Formats: sequence, C-alpha cells, structure tokens
Amino acid sequence: MSISVVVIAKNAEKIILKNLKSVQFADEIILVDIKSTDETKEIAKKYCSKIYDYGKDSAFVEPVREFALAQAHQDWILVLDADEEIPPSLAKKLQEIDQNNLGDVYYLPRKNMVSKAWMRHTGWWPDYQLRFFKKGLVSWGNKIHGKAQIANGYKASILEAKEELAILHHNYQDTKDYLLRFDRYTDIEAEQKEAEMGDKFSISQTALLKVFSDDWLRRYFAKEGYKDGVRGFYLSLMQAVYQMTVQMKVFDRLDNQKSLEIDNQQNLIKDLRHFQKELNYWIGDLEIKQKKGLGRFWISLKRKLGL
Repeated sequence: MSISVVVIAKNAEKIILKNLKSVQFADEIILVDIKSTDETKEIAKKYCSKIYDYGKDSAFVEPVREFALAQAHQDWILVLDADEEIPPSLAKKLQEIDQNNLGDVYYLPRKNMVSKAWMRHTGWWPDYQLRFFKKGLVSWGNKIHGKAQIANGYKASILEAKEELAILHHNYQDTKDYLLRFDRYTDIEAEQKEAEMGDKFSISQTALLKVFSDDWLRRYFAKEGYKDGVRGFYLSLMQAVYQMTVQMKVFDRLDNQKSLEIDNQQNLIKDLRHFQKELNYWIGDLEIKQKKGLGRFWISLKRKLGL
C-alpha cells in the first residue's frame, strides 16, 4: 500500500514550506498550482514528486480538486490546502491505516488557528474534514465550501478528535486576512446562489434575521464560542453576518428590485420576539454554567417558572 499527498496552492510562498515538509512521509507528493505569480513553485520543487499547473484561474479550491485527484497514483490520497500541515503523530497514524488496510475513507479532525490562537469552540473544533481515502472513492463538486461525496457502498471512518491527530490549519492570519476572504467568499457564494435560485429568489427582514440568529446563537452559545474569548465573540457574530451578506449580495446582483422584497411587519415582530426568547434562554443557560450550588438552583427554578 502507499500514500499520495495532493496539495492545491495559489501564491502560497509564505506558507507552502511548512506544508510540504510535514508530508515527506508520503510516497508521492503532488502540487497543483493555480496560476501563482510568486515563488510557490520554486520552493515546492525540492519537496514534490510532481508539480502541475491547473491552467486557469480559480478563486477557491473545490473546482481544482477533481483535477488534482486525477494526478495521484498511489493507493491512498491525502488532500491538503497550502495553509494546512500534518503533525508527526497524525502522519504515523495515516501510515498505520495505510499499512494495515484499516478502512476506506476517513474524516480527519482539523485544528483551526486564527491569529495564532487555537479555536477550540465556535463550531471550529473538531471541524471534521473528509481528506484521507482510497483512490477513486471520493469526489468534489464545483461549489465553494461544498462537501465531498463518497462513492456508493462505502462508509467513512472518523478519526478520534485529539489535538495530536488533527490537521493543523493556519486559517486566518489576522482580522484583515479574515475580512479580505469574507468579501471574496461572499461574492462567490452570492454568484452561485443567484445561478441556483434564478427567479425564485426573494429577500425579507425576517429571512435575514433568521439566517443571522440561527448561526450566531449556534456558534456563540450552543458551540460555546464565548470560551474562545474576543475571537470567539467576533467570529460568532461575523460568521452570522456572513450569511446575511450572501443574501444581500444576491439582492445587489439582481439590481435591488423592489419586487424581491417580501416583508410583513406582523411576522417581523413575531420573529423578533422569538429571537428575544431564544436569546434569553441562552443567556440563562450561560448564567447557570457560571453559578454553583444554590445560585445555580435558583436560576434554574426561575427559568422553569418563566421569571
């Protein structure tokens, strides 16, 4: 048995070295370059078995992955982006899976770093990614952030969510980096959403409130984003704003047509009150977690009584 590593990169000269050094355990290392104008390919020559030019530009990796997978020739394929690394303990585990033929497809945990801090909550841990599989069993579509598809008849295994067994992902270097990608990714998603929905698209205040509240409450409270400090607070809000921004950019692309706006003040008031109720629930839940003994009991009792 043997392992191919497939890395997709574009203008990654500042980060590609750590990535490629971390996968030298593999039998084959393939870099697919998306029209880089920096030294990415020059740096990669020393560490790669082969380097391929994708041939056309792409603002995100998903459309490139099928081309990249076709270039791999070993039994197993490990798919990485340029800002990801494989720690030694995970490398050892992947070799063990390969050598002992332990399964066919694996979801790997991913450790997301934002401004050099590990996001242990906010919905970003263990952040499972389908990245290790036998050749021919997994495929990707062309949608940004689209999910990989497993061939019929095959079941995925899930690697234990341990830090030492996780892909290390240098996600966002700083707030500026986050906002630049925020703008680019929402542009792409808006374009795709417009193409999918066509004349079925409509927009309303209640719809915007729902996509915001669902994502924010999930990330900040249910996924305990508050435990990630100011980064968790900021990213919980901004990821929720991301969902609204996609909707508004579709609206922009359709020339802000008044006919697309569907608003009902009664429904808006109803949904605002529902949001208020959910927020109060989660605030109470947070208060309970902060209290001990009798204080926790009284807050729980007040919640049950609706006080």
